[in-house]
Amino acid sequence: MWVAPRTPSLRLGIVAVIVLAAGGFLLRFTSVEIAVLVLVGTLLLAVETLNTSIEMLCDFVQPQQDPKIGKIKDVAAGATAVTEIGGGIVVAILLWPHIWAALQR
Repeated sequence: MWVAPRTPSLRLGIVAVIVLAAGGFLLRFTSVEIAVLVLVGTLLLAVETLNTSIEMLCDFVQPQQDPKIGKIKDVAAGATAVTEIGGGIVVAILLWPHIWAALQR
């Protein structure tokens, strides 16, 4: 993937997906729970990639500072933020029963 080495947030996202999946195995998540973690992570990576492509396209179309282009980039970044928040909620929902069970021991 051309964009991954050039985008720190994508590199971090790839590492996060791997860590979440490995953590799921270590914590003995069900295969469905692990699949959901991977799906959420992959969705986040896809949205981040789309955000990067929109930013690159905007920079190509209008290399000069332009408030309209800035708003477009803000909206694209907002989509990434919404996906991150939703992903965090899903991860918390999946982790909570396992954390609660560990605390009860």
